[in-house]
Amino acid sequence: MSTAEHIPAFSYVAEPLLVASLLTVGCLLNRRTSSTLRLLRSPAAYNQLPVRPTHLPTFFGATVRIPDTAKYSGRLVSRFLARFPFLMEVWYWLLTYWVYQIARAMQALTMGKGTRGIAQRHAELIIIIERALHIDIELALQKIILTRPALLYFFNKTYAMVHIPATIAFFAYSYYAFPATIFQRTRRTLVLSNCLAFVIFTLWPCMPPRLLPIEEYGYVDTLHTGKAASIWTTNKFQNQLAAFPSLHFGYSWVIGVSLFVYSPSRLVRAVSLFYPLLILLVIMATANHYLLDAVGGFFVTMIAYRFNSVLLNLRPLEEWGFWLVGVEKPVEKEVVDRVTRVLGGDGEDESRRWKDEDSEREDSGLLARHEERV
Repeated sequence: MSTAEHIPAFSYVAEPLLVASLLTVGCLLNRRTSSTLRLLRSPAAYNQLPVRPTHLPTFFGATVRIPDTAKYSGRLVSRFLARFPFLMEVWYWLLTYWVYQIARAMQALTMGKGTRGIAQRHAELIIIIERALHIDIELALQKIILTRPALLYFFNKTYAMVHIPATIAFFAYSYYAFPATIFQRTRRTLVLSNCLAFVIFTLWPCMPPRLLPIEEYGYVDTLHTGKAASIWTTNKFQNQLAAFPSLHFGYSWVIGVSLFVYSPSRLVRAVSLFYPLLILLVIMATANHYLLDAVGGFFVTMIAYRFNSVLLNLRPLEEWGFWLVGVEKPVEKEVVDRVTRVLGGDGEDESRRWKDEDSEREDSGLLARHEERV
């Protein structure tokens, strides 16, 4: 069982600082320039902006009226959010993370006395299936890693400290580099993967290899015996019986494939698929997951991708949330991309042109009124 003594002292500072730094960089990388904001307010942009709906669909075919938050556009928070729209993604990520962690903590606290035995039997079933299929490679892989201290240290640190920062870095980069619709679909896929995995954890608890009796199965808990645990995954409310499916691999698969398909950078595309491969090796070598856990994580993300649009039914909650706090919702990235593409690059020249035309129309009006008086 993970305890605080397994966490290096520097992790209490380094890990939160790393996450906060990545979130800050994401906000700065995806900030909107003054010229873009002026362009969005120009008359030319009105023809490109979609008609704002008064109702949005929700579950079971129902529609819900949504409020108009445009009246809050002049507020400081609205203007700040308009310039740094990635702050919304920061909020969504924090909301998803903490809801998921709280749900798992409640699950851990409400487990029955027989849950551990059930989880061990499920783990043993996975081992039986893997042996029948001749894919039980976890123990052999771990024995190789245990003889190489440097590689073992690297694997431990990768498992403990890479998953959350890598996910945040991916969100920041994909928001910047991907088409808006692709980013949104990918984000919804990861969120829905959490929901599906939580249901499976609840209905089918599974003990990770590291918690199986070492005398009988031989797996070593390298992460905690090596004092390489993370503050994000080590607390007394952590559900330890959630090996299947592996969200570590599921997330890495979505991230790797998304970067390979949609990244505009050749270098990123070239190295992207090494990330899920690395995570696959790491989760097995550290005895945190079985190979079939990764297979389960793969199928969970594929199902989530197929049905990710179900989360669009929650949009009315978002709209009413902005109204309740008195903040205008920023213009969608998809709309901003279209406006800047159609009206001229970064919008600086177009914004200036409309500003000049407004001045010309105003001057013409003054001249006409002067001529009428004469």
